[in-house]
Amino acid sequence: MSLRRRPRLLRPTGRPVSVEISFTKLRVYRECPWKYQLQFVAGWRIPLTPAGSLGLSLHRALECFHRKGSPSEEDLWACYESRWLSAGYVDEKVRESWRGKGKRILERYLADERDRRTVIEAVEREFVYPLGRHEVRGMIDRIDRHPDGKLEVIDYKTSGDGERLAPRDELQLRFYGLGCREALAKEPDLLTLCFVAAGRRVTAPYDPSGEAELKTMIVAAADRIEAAKFPPETSFCPNCDFRKCCAYSVAKD
Repeated sequence: MSLRRRPRLLRPTGRPVSVEISFTKLRVYRECPWKYQLQFVAGWRIPLTPAGSLGLSLHRALECFHRKGSPSEEDLWACYESRWLSAGYVDEKVRESWRGKGKRILERYLADERDRRTVIEAVEREFVYPLGRHEVRGMIDRIDRHPDGKLEVIDYKTSGDGERLAPRDELQLRFYGLGCREALAKEPDLLTLCFVAAGRRVTAPYDPSGEAELKTMIVAAADRIEAAKFPPETSFCPNCDFRKCCAYSVAKD
């Protein structure tokens, strides 16, 4: 199989960026390097499911809603309709069922938001910073300022119930907290995963003592990606989007 390579990016200084790495790329590579190759080098696409489609619709609706100055409930529904993604559903009946589910999720979200006393400082804020010869990039869903001055980095999760954080969830929080410090020159105090469908928030204080370890992890993954080291990790197969068609899959049935 031939591997397609993206052209090298250049920093403003003219120096090439060896690997551009996001949290998603880091997560996928750590789960299975071969899946990384299939998804980000060979260009395999993950099929869009109803849950994935609704998740995209909710993310887009919340971005639209919170970008407005003093949004109303009517603004939320207008954003939901205008940002609704109709792909990923087998028929109109299924699509409307999921559309109704999304509306119920947003109704609960709106009720929770009315009780918050924070000020939104940023929505869909991108961060980019150099790390060695590589470049780290990400998008923070939302940054809030609390009345006591504390800064909260928030990421929306449209799947999961938040009762127990997976290791990759904890890693994502650390990744975004580091990005906030390195690229935005903002000191995060709190890191939050907002499980929108479950109506639950999980918040942890940001601990900068783990930054060196995290940077080492990111660079190690980027170095291996740069060297085209993509060994399959078959223990991940049961959870892989490509398990039915990957040559190395041990979970095709």
